[in-house]
Amino acid sequence: MLQCTVKFCGGCNPRYDRGDAYRQIREALSGTAQFSLPEAGQHYDVLLILRGCTGCEYLYENIPAAHRLVCTCTGDMDGIIKKVREIASRPINTTKED
Repeated sequence: MLQCTVKFCGGCNPRYDRGDAYRQIREALSGTAQFSLPEAGQHYDVLLILRGCTGCEYLYENIPAAHRLVCTCTGDMDGIIKKVREIASRPINTTKED
């Protein structure tokens, strides 16, 4: 099971309900990915960044993760779910950084 973490942008200009999007993504990936809040010193397979708009470019480089996936609208959710499933299906030690 993939170890994933999530970061929400500051929410200055949200165009969708990021909390609901996170819930839906988590539910769709149950059994594939385990989500938690970031912890110091922990490396993650996936960092999910939920932005409220397209204006912010911050990628939270201080959080070690093999893959960074960015959601800026509900239209991104299916692609993120597909990408996490693709990452999970790769053989161990062959994941490349995105």
